[in-house]
Amino acid sequence: MNYAFIMNSATQNPDSYSVLYEDAGNQYYFAAVHGMKMTRELTKKLADSGYELIDLCGDYNEEKTEEIRTSSEGKIKINYAKYSKEELARFNALQDISKYGIIVLGFDLTEDLVRLKLESEEYNTDIAIVAKEEMAALEAMRMVAEGIHFIELCGYFDAEKAEKVMQAIDHKIPIGYCGE
Repeated sequence: MNYAFIMNSATQNPDSYSVLYEDAGNQYYFAAVHGMKMTRELTKKLADSGYELIDLCGDYNEEKTEEIRTSSEGKIKINYAKYSKEELARFNALQDISKYGIIVLGFDLTEDLVRLKLESEEYNTDIAIVAKEEMAALEAMRMVAEGIHFIELCGYFDAEKAEKVMQAIDHKIPIGYCGE
């Protein structure tokens, strides 16, 4: 499985803000873009390179996601992070969003947990690729303890699964999820 998570940024691009992790024949690619044009270009490039799934950060919505799906000619499944009404209110109340967490359920990982970091002057991203669903809650608790401002979960996490993670952290920070 080749998986990507795309974050929208005011200044970053895949050349300056990205990380690729490879394990057991699977690729996990995390990158920042700025704007729809760059998002469409990267998505098409990933689709042409054999990526099967892209999750977009919560800065995207259904309309933007559909535009991106169209530009990739339907070659790739694309989700975007959604927030419940309560979580969105928590997110909108944040004074600082410079510390961002992403949690992804991995595919046949050789390790139970992989942690990656991306850093810049604009924001820092803490990424956890976990082997089991239960580990997502533990990583979310760690991220909260380390001062992460908000977390987005990969497309494996629907509203019900995301709620378990939210409960594990007592709703201390907003959590979005890319699942249906």
